[in-house]
Amino acid sequence: MSTTVRIVKTADVLHGKPRIEGTRVGVFQIGESVRRGGWAVDEAATQFDLETAQVRAALDYYDDHPELMDTLRTQKRARRASIAAESRLE
Repeated sequence: MSTTVRIVKTADVLHGKPRIEGTRVGVFQIGESVRRGGWAVDEAATQFDLETAQVRAALDYYDDHPELMDTLRTQKRARRASIAAESRLE
């Protein structure tokens, strides 16, 4: 039986970032792990408890939306910098 894997955005899940429908696993997280972290598709499927088709769908979305992924990457860096700055203040 073949099922279509959908990528969805829901305001109240992962702050509206794209994710695999029915999960709380974000496209960005998968894409960064595979494309930038060197993980294999099978490894990502195992680590995130997903089917290979779900990982591939997330990677297709990741590759098809580079501007969004750049924005999410920038937001992540800004959050880390903010946390680091707050830690130094204490």
